[in-house]
Amino acid sequence: MCFMLGTAMSNAQTSLDRGAEIIPNSVIPPSERKLRIPDQFFRHDDARERVRTGDIVSLAIIRKAVKKQYSGRIVDVRLLVPKREGLNYLYDVRVLTNSGQLLSVKVDAKSTQIIDVKG
Repeated sequence: MCFMLGTAMSNAQTSLDRGAEIIPNSVIPPSERKLRIPDQFFRHDDARERVRTGDIVSLAIIRKAVKKQYSGRIVDVRLLVPKREGLNYLYDVRVLTNSGQLLSVKVDAKSTQIIDVKG
């Protein structure tokens, strides 16, 4: 263990010898720090904005449409973003039926029309 610590310290010392400067994050002014916001937050904001503008319907409406067609428990819902311009957003709703079968139901996010069912 001492060997590894010594190696780590010698590597840090070597980089300092080469002129590299180690600056703790707390010393960098907040205006110069780069914040990394996870992509999932951008997707949530985008989905909220699309519901607000009427491009897609809310998750509550999608859940009601799926429950009307398939009895069971909704265990997962994902908003699928189209990869090309002109395609619609889809919701992928996973339903665990009363008989224990797991269904993947693809629903058009604007019209609530069921597009595809697998499982």
